[in-house]
Amino acid sequence: MTIRELAELAQVSPATVSLVLNNKKGVAEETRKRVLELIAEHNYPIPQRGTPKSVPVNNNILFLKYIQDGMVVEENTGFISSIMESIEVNCRKEGYHLNILHSINQLDETLREIEYDNFSGVIVLGTELDSGDYEYLNQIPIPYVILDNSMTNFKCHSVVMDNRALVYEAIEHFVDLGFREVAYFKSNNAIHNFEERSQAFKEATEHFNISCKKENEFLITPTLLGAYESMKTYLQQGIKIAPCAFADNDIIAIGVMKALQEYGIRVPEDVSIIGVDDIQFSAIHSPSLSTMSIPKKLMGKLALKVLLEVMEDPTISSIKTYVGGEKIIRESVLS
Repeated sequence: MTIRELAELAQVSPATVSLVLNNKKGVAEETRKRVLELIAEHNYPIPQRGTPKSVPVNNNILFLKYIQDGMVVEENTGFISSIMESIEVNCRKEGYHLNILHSINQLDETLREIEYDNFSGVIVLGTELDSGDYEYLNQIPIPYVILDNSMTNFKCHSVVMDNRALVYEAIEHFVDLGFREVAYFKSNNAIHNFEERSQAFKEATEHFNISCKKENEFLITPTLLGAYESMKTYLQQGIKIAPCAFADNDIIAIGVMKALQEYGIRVPEDVSIIGVDDIQFSAIHSPSLSTMSIPKKLMGKLALKVLLEVMEDPTISSIKTYVGGEKIIRESVLS
């Protein structure tokens, strides 16, 4: 007997069964009584109240690495791995074991097949989740947190970088250096983080009164090779680039820089560039890439922290955690 099967018998949601099992508020007494009767009838194990937090009833946490097309997640393996490593380290500190499950463009099927009774909570890598996937998350009957996606207009717990603040700080740096015109190397893959950065870029350029002409907004494939090829296509058309540029992430920035160099456009002498993520290759690339660094270990730690809080009290209102970044200026920006 699983939580989902109990919920079907009781004609309630799996989340309601979870609240009853954990003796939490938010369930009508008549419903609670019906669920408890079914639990007793089917000998379903009830967590022991008063169990110390250091000795969890179920010490397994699931990390679901969801990949839609892989264009972003697979190209940023170092970034994702750092976050996952942080979650695993902090799980051990809290007495939990982290289990990792991959789902490639089959979110609905994957979520239906998970044996949730084996886990206390779930952390979902939401980098490539789009709004069409949100409804599937309602299938998860135990506490869960979405990582790397703010899940706008969807009630859930999430931990994500503060995209707006990152973009504003990058644009402000260009303005402080005296630039009055900026280019935008924009991802042509509209994952949620990129959509937020695009909106923030528009707002920041207006706020700081720095111009971005339509011909200086370049749609770029967010892979190293794709970014290189995308930029080459533009350069073959003889376009001119503003003296500074913001890239949606480091992968795009590095691919673009390769193409610029081949066409004799110098970085930073002709174009200063700032990316986002601070992937390892950014520091050793020539010229080294200026970037908005994301605290990956902190994101992983906070994702687990939020999950543990929700596991303790599943009735907690939606928690949206935004993590700030740090500006790292290297050789790709004119000093």
